[in-house]
Amino acid sequence: MPSYPARAPANPPPPPPPSGSRRSVASGTLQPKPPSVNFNGPAGAFLVELLIYNGAPFKDHWAYWVRSHHEPEFGVFIHATGDVRNGFQFEIKRSHDLRVTGNRPTKKIPLQWIDGKYFNESAMFNDGVHKIDTLPVCAFEASLYNVKAPGKSLNNVDDKVSLQTLLVLPVDDLFS
Repeated sequence: MPSYPARAPANPPPPPPPSGSRRSVASGTLQPKPPSVNFNGPAGAFLVELLIYNGAPFKDHWAYWVRSHHEPEFGVFIHATGDVRNGFQFEIKRSHDLRVTGNRPTKKIPLQWIDGKYFNESAMFNDGVHKIDTLPVCAFEASLYNVKAPGKSLNNVDDKVSLQTLLVLPVDDLFS
């Protein structure tokens, strides 16, 4: 396991859950109501956003996005990848450029500015080199990594906790 910067506290606050939810008529999936977030955040803070991808005919795919201070389309993509047959795993795409991928998010929702002390910018962005990783390199990523993605299941998908719920659960626990 990588070492964390000494200055980072043990339990950083991840982004808050959306301030409510509504069901999308078209997809039948639960969609968050966007929180009100200032366009410009505190010095050194990182904006964490929720990316939503159309998953039709299945549930939409959600991911956290930590964007670069200099380029909003360049950042760190954090999500769970896999399927019910093989299980899911935590995955981080470092120095990911949304302009290069063919799969653009349907929605990009700003969640919250998080103090820079919970991040290791050089390690998170892998010094500007794209990399797919499965281990956290800073306290913020570690807080997300602690929520384990679901394993294999032959049960009905509707009986399982959704990946969307997995993104919100750790936040609910910390802020309740």
